Amino acid sequence: MKRYEIRLPYSRSDTLAAAFPEMEAVAMGPDTTVLIGVLRDQPELHSLLARIAEMGLDVTEVRQFETR
Repeated sequence: MKRYEIRLPYSRSDTLAAAFPEMEAVAMGPDTTVLIGVLRDQPELHSLLARIAEMGLDVTEVRQFETR
């Protein structure tokens, strides 16, 4: 399992947060939301990224961290 931060160039909203319940949606300024959470494996990451793409949302950065 790894922790991911996925940066989106959009204001945080309840709608955006509700679309990704497995992640925490954190506002990082007025026009940036970071989705933060632990994903089991690469297929789960790809599924999340596919859902983001299906919603027509852009991704500006994906960061991966080892979990402790």
